[in-house]
Amino acid sequence: MTSTPTGTPITSTAAMATSAMNSDCTGQSCYFFSLDRQQNLYLRGWVIESDTDFWLSLGGLVVLALLYEMVKSFRACLIIESQHTANQERKPILLRHNPDPPVDGGMDCLQHFLCALFYLLEWTLLFLIILAVIGFNVWNLIAVLVGLFTGYLVFGKGRVN
Repeated sequence: MTSTPTGTPITSTAAMATSAMNSDCTGQSCYFFSLDRQQNLYLRGWVIESDTDFWLSLGGLVVLALLYEMVKSFRACLIIESQHTANQERKPILLRHNPDPPVDGGMDCLQHFLCALFYLLEWTLLFLIILAVIGFNVWNLIAVLVGLFTGYLVFGKGRVN
């Protein structure tokens, strides 16, 4: 086991390579992608040490990316459906607002509320994906890309981006 110039022990090969590369960066932060399987995912307490934890975390990232694409597609379907409803009314979008509540129980407000909830969920999932990728681990990046590709393949048909 070796240590950094500050005396902190280095246990993995990727950490030694990163430490050696960081010593060349004077006065600036240097980031490099690693292939290390031992990592923290999101929080310091979520340490991935075993192969089982590693593969489960990659599977979780794939599912997270799939969920992101599913929510994005579902929100797009809600928007398309609301635009279709608006076109049937044949009114400009800014003039569709009616101060009197609709008789059918406020479907327009409900659709807008659902779109807003799915928008919130979409961005929450996206930020979780970004947090996993900015850990600069190649395996996490590959898992996210596989999940996004598969999610778009399954849920993205007919979606207008």
